[in-house]
Amino acid sequence: MGDAFDALEPDGWRTLHCVPLPGFGRINHLVIGPAGIFCVRTVPGRRQRAVIGDLLLTVGRAEPRPDPRWIRGAAARATAVLAAKVTPALAVVDASRLETAPTVRDIRILQPPTATPDLLAAPTALKPPDVEALFAQARDARTWLPPAPPPPSRPTPGPPGSEARGPGRRPGKR
Repeated sequence: MGDAFDALEPDGWRTLHCVPLPGFGRINHLVIGPAGIFCVRTVPGRRQRAVIGDLLLTVGRAEPRPDPRWIRGAAARATAVLAAKVTPALAVVDASRLETAPTVRDIRILQPPTATPDLLAAPTALKPPDVEALFAQARDARTWLPPAPPPPSRPTPGPPGSEARGPGRRPGKR
């Protein structure tokens, strides 16, 4: 899928691959273009039936995985970091058949043959300067790091002799 997303560059799209989300894993692809920002998780279909539900994704007879839930959380974090709406997307590669629950409306489902035409046909949401600004922000590794904790504060010295009284004691009271 990465090559397909990279091929969109002449049409004004920018792609970042393997974007780290500290404490959450990595976003496989962050695709920024005229139609908006897409947080894409790639799922191998292994030439089997793939079923996407609200919370879980099942490929063949394997155990269901929480990919829909994970991509929603990753997109929410990316939205907070970039201060722009990020759409969650699942790219199911090489599945023999793909079934999506009708209740899955907030996640964009992509497949290799139709992924790039679908993105190109989507309505325009971002202008080229916005795409470049968001791409520059997303490309900066510091964008994705949590804010640094404030330096420890040092206590301010009190009047002379106050150390002997101890904390919370007032002079003259016992």
